[in-house]
Amino acid sequence: MTGVQYFHFCAELWGGIFCIVAAACAFMIRYFDKSSTEKLINLMMCACMLMLCDAFAWWYRGDTSPLGYQAVRAANFFAFVFGFLAMPLTAEYVSGIIKKRAGNVQLYWKNLEWILFVVGVILLTLNTFYDYMYSFDENNRYYRLPFSFIPGFIAFVGIIITFGVAVKYVGKMNRFERAAVILFLILPVIGVIIQTFNYGISLTYLMLVLSSLILFFSHIYNFMQYNIEKEKELAEERIRVFNQQIQPHFIFNSLSLIRHLCKKSPDEAVEAINEFSGYLRNCTDFINESDCIPASREFDLVKHYIYMEQKRFGKSISVKYDLEDADFSLPPFSVQTSVENAIKHGLRAVSKKDGQLTISSCRKGKDHIVVVEDNGAGFDTRRIKSDSSSHVGIINTKKRLELMCGGDIYIESSQGKGTKVIITIPGTDVEI
Repeated sequence: MTGVQYFHFCAELWGGIFCIVAAACAFMIRYFDKSSTEKLINLMMCACMLMLCDAFAWWYRGDTSPLGYQAVRAANFFAFVFGFLAMPLTAEYVSGIIKKRAGNVQLYWKNLEWILFVVGVILLTLNTFYDYMYSFDENNRYYRLPFSFIPGFIAFVGIIITFGVAVKYVGKMNRFERAAVILFLILPVIGVIIQTFNYGISLTYLMLVLSSLILFFSHIYNFMQYNIEKEKELAEERIRVFNQQIQPHFIFNSLSLIRHLCKKSPDEAVEAINEFSGYLRNCTDFINESDCIPASREFDLVKHYIYMEQKRFGKSISVKYDLEDADFSLPPFSVQTSVENAIKHGLRAVSKKDGQLTISSCRKGKDHIVVVEDNGAGFDTRRIKSDSSSHVGIINTKKRLELMCGGDIYIESSQGKGTKVIITIPGTDVEI
C-alpha cells in the first residue's frame, strides 16, 4: 500500500468512526425532536457507510488477489450507492427543518431526489456489465472512462435542487441552521467540481462527511437551545403551579376546619394539623425541585390533600387507592392537579352524596400508568382545545409531562357520568 492509499484509508476510516459517534449522540437525544433526529441518524449512518466503503476501496486498490479483486469492485460500487443515497436523505432532513420552521408546507422535491438515487443505482448496475463510467486495470486499480462524469453530474443536480429549495426557505431557519444547510450544500459541490478535473483525492466524499457533521452540530445547537427554553419554561411553570396549589381559599378552609375540630375533637384536630402541615411541607419542597420526583412523594401529597377534603365534605367523598406501582418518577403536582380537578370540578360540581374517587397506578409493558377516575359531573373533552382558558391546569400538566419526562396525559369523560384521567410515564429506557 502506498502512502497516498494509507492516508486515504485512515482519513476515511476516521471519518466513518466520527459519523458513528455522531449518530450515537443523536440517538441519545432523540426525545428532543424525534422525527428530525431519525432523519439525521439515517444521514449520518449513510455517510459512515460511504466512508467505510471508500476506505476499503483504497485499502484493496492494487491488490490482485481474488479477495482484493472482489473487494475493490464491491467497495467502489457501494461507495457510489451510498453517495447517491445521501441526496434523498439530505432532502428528507432539510424538508423536516423547513416544515418545522415554515409550517406544514408541502415539499415534493425530495421525491425528485429519490428518483435521482434510483437512476444512479441503475446506471451503476449497468456499469458492472458494460464498463462505460469506470473500470479496473490489470493491477486492480480504478480508472475513469468517458462517461465518468455521470455520478458527479447526478450528485451535482441533486445538490442544486436541494440548494434551490433551501434558499427559498432559508429565511425561516435560525442562523445556525441556515449556515449549516448552506455549507452542507456548497462543500460537496466544490468537491465534485475539483474531483471532476483532478482525480486522486476522494474530496467529494470527504466534503460530504464534513457537511454531515456540520448538520449534526447544528442539531446539537438546536438541542442546547431547546434545553435553555425548557429550563425557562419549567422555572416559570414551577412558580405558577406553586401559586396554584397554595390557594388562599384552601388554606382558609383548612384552618377553619382545624378551628372547628379543636372545639369538637382535639385529637382529630391534631391529626388534621399534621395532614395539613404535611401538605404545605410537600408543596414548598416541590417548588425547589427542578427534576421529576419519586411517585411515592406525589402520592403522599395527594393523600394529605384528600384527607383535608374528606374532613370538609364528610362521607360524600369516598376514595379508593390501588397503588401497585410507585417505582418511577414524575413531575411534581401532575397527579395532584388531576385529583383536585376531580373533586372540585367533578364530584363537588354536582354535590354528589355518593362521590367515588379512585386513584390507581400500575405497570404496563415499559410504561407506568396512573389513573384518576371520578363519577362526578364530567364534561365534553372537545372543550379542552376550543376553550383552553377553562382547562389551563390540564394543558399545563400535559406540557410539564412532555418536557420533564416525555410523558403524556389522556382524558376520557362523559357529561354526567364522570371523568377518567390517564397519565403515562415512559419507562427508564426513554426517561430524561
